[in-house]
Amino acid sequence: MTRSLRDRLSDPGAVVALGAHDGLTARIAERSGIEAIYHGGYATAAHHFGLPDVGLVGRAEVVESVRRMRAATGLPIVVDADTGYGSEAGVWLTVRELEAVGADAIQIEDQVSPKRCGHMEGKEVIPAEEMAIKVRAAVAARRSEDTLIIARSDALQVTDLDDVIHRCNTYADAGADLVFVDAPRTVEEVADIAERCTAPCVANMSETGRSPTIPTEELETMGYKLVIFPSTQTWLFAKAYGELCEAVVRDRTTAALGDRFTSFDDVNALLGLAEWQSR
Repeated sequence: MTRSLRDRLSDPGAVVALGAHDGLTARIAERSGIEAIYHGGYATAAHHFGLPDVGLVGRAEVVESVRRMRAATGLPIVVDADTGYGSEAGVWLTVRELEAVGADAIQIEDQVSPKRCGHMEGKEVIPAEEMAIKVRAAVAARRSEDTLIIARSDALQVTDLDDVIHRCNTYADAGADLVFVDAPRTVEEVADIAERCTAPCVANMSETGRSPTIPTEELETMGYKLVIFPSTQTWLFAKAYGELCEAVVRDRTTAALGDRFTSFDDVNALLGLAEWQSR
């Protein structure tokens, strides 16, 4: 029997969740031995719509994206649900719909709507008490106790470290299973967050963002239980596809990149062609 993400988080150390945004990336992650995947808002907006992560993608689009990903993989899926797409009732509906399509963990944040990517400037946050109401709605909405609720605070750039830790502890008291401070600026802040928060913490390793990149082993020593790499595939894809475009414009052929291709047969195997042909 497959262990739930909640059960796996009870083990020593941290679960590492790599960003994925569609069925293909989910299949590649599962085949490669990744233990969990993170369905991030930044990657969803970028890959599906060619848009920045500034609150332009809504609940319906995220639910459909997660549904497609779940059809392609059995890995645990951690879903970034932005601000929950509404107030208390909206959050309740969001959790119900995401849980129904296979989300194992659902993350909501305390930004105003429309939100911004956590590593962008100009963020604003709602009062902690208002976010606590959203967290309680999320907890009440889930049908399974195995579904995790993650409460993220973006207040660090708006107020200060003491306030953001107070917020996280308020969200934990409201029932959040994990808490998540986005965009800490130093290793010392990252360590202080894990030490002072009363719930297990999430660390965001967004390599080109505002936070320092810290090895997972060090984050585990600090006490982090979930380490996410939410948009790494976006950084890699943008560079690789840009190089492909440059080669085609320059050479009018793809020959210069031929040694970097996955073969037709290997991609068909990844997509499960043999299984479909045997039906």
